[in-house]
Amino acid sequence: MKVCRQQILDMLEEVKEDVLQVFDFGARKHPDSGEIPNFLTPEGNKCSLTVRGNSCLHHSADVRANVQRDHESGLHPALHLIASAAILYIRQKRNIVHPEDMG
Repeated sequence: MKVCRQQILDMLEEVKEDVLQVFDFGARKHPDSGEIPNFLTPEGNKCSLTVRGNSCLHHSADVRANVQRDHESGLHPALHLIASAAILYIRQKRNIVHPEDMG
């Protein structure tokens, strides 16, 4: 069990480093974020459940179609999927609600 857990932790560390490339790409693409990442603010650009959820679906479809590189970033679409899912998760966990998601 301990060996298996360590391999999972090693894998997650590798994935974390790779996913950070997506966040770096996003920071370059949207330099207006300031000190707080855009996705951690209620009004975050492209952070409504609909838009971010559609991003997950789009990148999931790319993964299923065996697309190896995102057309914009050049990174693997699975990395974009993981980043979008992480954004959705942390926004819901921290109760960060986009204005478009109210009501």
